[in-house]
Amino acid sequence: MKKTLLLFAFCTLIYVNHVNAQEDEQVQTIKVKKESIFVKAAFDESEYKVIAFDRFGNPHENAVTSFSIYYKEGKNAYEAAVSGNTFPEKTIKYLTKKKSTATKICLTKLKAKNPDGHEESLPDLCDIVIFPDCKKVNKTK
Repeated sequence: MKKTLLLFAFCTLIYVNHVNAQEDEQVQTIKVKKESIFVKAAFDESEYKVIAFDRFGNPHENAVTSFSIYYKEGKNAYEAAVSGNTFPEKTIKYLTKKKSTATKICLTKLKAKNPDGHEESLPDLCDIVIFPDCKKVNKTK
């Protein structure tokens, strides 16, 4: 009986020491970086719309929810906010019909909605050249 009681006391002592040792250890944290689904955007010149691309290179035409068009004219800089993924008709007319020279634009503040419904930021898309309508160009004979 003494041996059993002694063995029980010894096991209890080892267990209590083990539990106390675990409590004294520092708690480690795990940092998780959320991976974005969309990695870049592209401009479709034929339809004047912005398309988002995922990390596998698949296009998502209706993922872009908003962006800003930034362009310079002379010494003045202009910025127009756009909701959706298509250029407004007024902006298209201004950039293609009124102008006689090409305009370089930059798309900033690109936002896209992923399939889960969360909004993600995309990198800026610059050095896009919008050419005027062919009808505006003078023909030489």
